[in-house]
Amino acid sequence: MQFGIVSGALRSQFSSRTEAEIFRHFQREQREQRKRNNRDDGIEDDAIELLDMAMLIVTEAEVRRLRLELDRYDAATIEALYQNEAELALVREKLHRMLAEAHVLPDGRRVFKTEDGTRVFDEHGEEVDAETIYPDEIGDDKPTWESYKLLKEERDALERQRQELLAYQEKLDAARERLDAGDMTREEYERLREELTGQMPDAVRARIPELADETPEAPAPAQETALTFEDDMVPTYTPPGVAPGFMG
Repeated sequence: MQFGIVSGALRSQFSSRTEAEIFRHFQREQREQRKRNNRDDGIEDDAIELLDMAMLIVTEAEVRRLRLELDRYDAATIEALYQNEAELALVREKLHRMLAEAHVLPDGRRVFKTEDGTRVFDEHGEEVDAETIYPDEIGDDKPTWESYKLLKEERDALERQRQELLAYQEKLDAARERLDAGDMTREEYERLREELTGQMPDAVRARIPELADETPEAPAPAQETALTFEDDMVPTYTPPGVAPGFMG
């Protein structure tokens, strides 16, 4: 009887020890599995991080490509500025001569009558009433309002073009400085290249062969009486949007 009790106690103790060992073994397996999973996750995370970094980095070849584009755009901008300066000087000179030839009112204003001889405008575009001067008082040999207005519009267009070219040149300089900093991301790189072509003035675009075809057509001129100069002068201004030839 006593032996049976002892035997039963031993079996119970053995069973408990076995179950405990099985549980401890299960725990060890779980810990090892978590370690393996963590190692695998770490490798995967590292690979993804390296891939993300590679996608953000601008390569040396891409840096050289952007530098080349900046050089070409800058050279084309300088050419456009030279032509703009020459044409603007000619238009201003023509305006100066036209104002010198215009009829002068007692108060000093220069006035022009229209081609049909019915109205009079001053040099600022304000219409002058008949109480001040009749159209017939202005000689037919004087410059007409239409010719003066057309020339003035050409000057204004050239001045706007010059401001656009100068602003674009500043954008190119800023892009070059940003590239020289050496920490440009790929997103910034792509955005910058898109902006440099998308915001490029027509006078510059016309000088970049692969972009010249994208230049929008210029609107038809308002009148047939385009500005002309003497044969020994440089050709007249071409409105923005029309591919001008560089004046060497």
